[in-house]
Amino acid sequence: MIDDNSDALNLVGQVLISAGVRSVCQARSAEQALEILQTRTFKLLIADYRLEGMNGVEFLETLRASGDQTPLLLLTGAPDKAGVIRAVSQPKVDVFGKPFRIAEFVDAINRLMSDVEVRP
Repeated sequence: MIDDNSDALNLVGQVLISAGVRSVCQARSAEQALEILQTRTFKLLIADYRLEGMNGVEFLETLRASGDQTPLLLLTGAPDKAGVIRAVSQPKVDVFGKPFRIAEFVDAINRLMSDVEVRP
């Protein structure tokens, strides 16, 4: 999970753990996440749209330019249309609005992850 808001990081982390995800890695910026991704791989990435520095769409584009096709769920409370269009034009990407219902959030994760089922 990538978010510059520690409350959001903790909340989404708790939701994921309670939904059966075994471990959750947190990053406070897209740049920090890119550093982590140099040494680790993940089955799913979740990033906030609005981040300090590189935003969620720029993170996604940097990720895809490096050849990384990890599914990504982009969370946004106030999307800008152009950014959302850029994001969803990439493979294995979904944009999900905040605030969200937990069951719908888990469904969005399951849509992106065909080989791992997360329970609501």
